[in-house]
Amino acid sequence: MATILIIDDDLELFSLLSAYLKAEGFDSVHAADAEKGLREAAKGGHDALVLDVMLPGMNGFEVLRRLRTEETTAFLPVLMLTARGEEIDRVVGLEMGADDYLAKPFSSRELVARLRALLRRTSLGKANLPLQHVDDLSINRASLCVAVNGQQQDVTVSELRLLTLLTQNIGEIVSRDTLYKSIFGHPAYPMDRSLDMLVSRLRKKLGPRKDGGERIRAVRGEGYMYLLAGETT
Repeated sequence: MATILIIDDDLELFSLLSAYLKAEGFDSVHAADAEKGLREAAKGGHDALVLDVMLPGMNGFEVLRRLRTEETTAFLPVLMLTARGEEIDRVVGLEMGADDYLAKPFSSRELVARLRALLRRTSLGKANLPLQHVDDLSINRASLCVAVNGQQQDVTVSELRLLTLLTQNIGEIVSRDTLYKSIFGHPAYPMDRSLDMLVSRLRKKLGPRKDGGERIRAVRGEGYMYLLAGETT
């Protein structure tokens, strides 16, 4: 049974979510503020975290930053709750390493669906062929690590899933809709820049290819493709 840590100061919301999660086969643990949430997360044993942006004292972005700097929580899947679906909240959260987001108000049913999708993607990222070599990249899906010329770059679950999808289809366009469904668990929405922000973050971590060329190419209106050294197609 998966255990979900919820960091949110809304006690009524937690009570409702806790009951719904239990009915859906999840355990849940609650922390009403950032400090308690960080201490609880550090204990380990959680399969995913639901993190509210608007917390008293320390906001959710700072909590996420701290989580990503600690070894025990660096790769904990995080779904952020944003106010009114503000794009800036989504962009900042994804840039800092969140794996998904959900705008308030939301339905418990959608939250559970997103958690299931997130946990499924996490499981897929660690299953089958844990070590892959692509040119100067070594991709270890078991430890969520990518090495570039032997230099380790830690990646999030979403970044790893993106890289896996692209490197499994080298030289071919992977459509935006396919990437959205596989990474975020929903189709591409109009004006949604989440995928582009994710690609930008991954590009920065990987850097250029050993021949100086781009690794991930955007194909306008279609999607993205991964190129090997020497390829210009």
